[in-house]
Amino acid sequence: MSISIHNNVVSGPEERAIPAHLSFGQYLFDQLKNNGDKIALISAETGEKRSYKYFLQNSVNLAVKLQRLGLKKGDVVALSSENRFEFIVSSLAVVYCGAILSTLNITYSPGEITHILKITKPKFIFTSPITAQNMYDCSQDLPFVEKIIFFGEDEVVPGLMYDDLVKDHFNIDDFDLVDVNGLTDTVAVMCSSGTTGLPKGVMLTHVNFLTLCAHYKYYFSCVQEKKNSTVHNGLALIPWFHAYGFISLFAVMAMDITIVFLIRFDGEQFLETIQNYKINMTTIVPPLAVFLAKNPLVLKYDLSSLHEVWCGAAPLSSEIQKAVTERTGIDFIKQGYGLTEVTMACCVDLTSGEKVGSCGTPAPGMKIKVIDIENGKKLGPRKEGELWIKSPLRMKGYMGDQAASEELFDSEGYVRTGDIGYYDEDGYFYIVDRLKELIKYKGFQVAPAEIEALLLQHSGVAECGVVGLPDELAGELPLAFVVAQPNSKVTEKELVEHIASKVSPAKHLRGGVIFINEIPKNASGKILRRELRQMLQKRKSKL
Repeated sequence: MSISIHNNVVSGPEERAIPAHLSFGQYLFDQLKNNGDKIALISAETGEKRSYKYFLQNSVNLAVKLQRLGLKKGDVVALSSENRFEFIVSSLAVVYCGAILSTLNITYSPGEITHILKITKPKFIFTSPITAQNMYDCSQDLPFVEKIIFFGEDEVVPGLMYDDLVKDHFNIDDFDLVDVNGLTDTVAVMCSSGTTGLPKGVMLTHVNFLTLCAHYKYYFSCVQEKKNSTVHNGLALIPWFHAYGFISLFAVMAMDITIVFLIRFDGEQFLETIQNYKINMTTIVPPLAVFLAKNPLVLKYDLSSLHEVWCGAAPLSSEIQKAVTERTGIDFIKQGYGLTEVTMACCVDLTSGEKVGSCGTPAPGMKIKVIDIENGKKLGPRKEGELWIKSPLRMKGYMGDQAASEELFDSEGYVRTGDIGYYDEDGYFYIVDRLKELIKYKGFQVAPAEIEALLLQHSGVAECGVVGLPDELAGELPLAFVVAQPNSKVTEKELVEHIASKVSPAKHLRGGVIFINEIPKNASGKILRRELRQMLQKRKSKL
């Protein structure tokens, strides 16, 4: 990759040419049509297979019915479902109609669902049985919701059945997609992670998605050429309602790669799927990398077919990267970095392990600067600050929140990420942590991710999460929530001393260690530190 650094701004290689349609729906429609009877997706749970032709025909059937029900260009359609075939058909149909797809996390509370529905104002809602009751209850008093459409065979609550809408076949060659302005028309509203507050609706355009598809092709060609290998099938585990999972799914589908998908993570099923289907490539999150590095189950399976593993959503420590390779023989895990506001993929490490711990270099056409959080100046190599990004992947804005949108951009068009990191002399970036999650101890800034990485080096630690314990004198004291390995007898004292032996005094676990059964995480694998803080507050109130 041709990377340049000028005036403390790191620039990626020349932008890739994007498909000329300028319609994400037309691009996907053409890819499905070209691949015909080839298998597109396989359900790991059931073994059911579906071809590209199946998705093309059913998405056209559904699009025609949605238009007859009154769906018009610019209308919003909400979708709340686990990974399943209907999710893809519904997404395609909505996009064909020139409408805007809004995906909702299936674990959202009623309050979060209502919050997103009021922002996006969907005309129709697609939902699966596991979220149907919540979606129905939250939409009853919202006058803009006209129809609820259910996946599955049973009508959980009143509404239309998906199966009834796709059963009538329409001629694909007679179907015309709705024209869109790719540069300005929103194709999807993806929810921000909401790790520090209620999620926001990130508006992404057709050109945003098309650009990312071009980038994915570039990344795949780079790594396959370097290894002289081909990716025939991939494993999809990240939830598709999340931007990371959604964008990866359609970008990979468009490259004629068969995708085997899981509905949820189960250790044995995950490993069996890789072994049985001879998976070549998958995307994971850091907790799954920890599973590969530490769980005894892993050594019972043949993972030799897996030669491309990409990790994102949160920082992955170099120690875990090395441990996975040494323990399993899986090739170097490539780290990526992105955020929904910049259509996810900002940096990808395309090396073979020469830059362990790095999330890679800027994407094609992208510029990144690191800003001193105290004085706002651009920083040089190896100096930590907040990352600001300029790219064609930049979001259109937050739906229904113009003020928050404008606050995120500077006068040069850079997007504020809220992430702390640095770059080296070669333009490779390293993410330290979220700005809002830094612990302030006596004026020192302590990154929870750094302490978590060191705790995970201890053989007695399975998972962990670090937060700041409020303290009148120091401000905050680093405190660790820890899930111990099965049958481990590790103690608080042992872990406090372990950290003290590896870091400067400001980073010591002065708040102590609390042992729990599970670390709360969102669907993309990010630690929900706000929930850890709430647990801390409850413990404090009981004292």
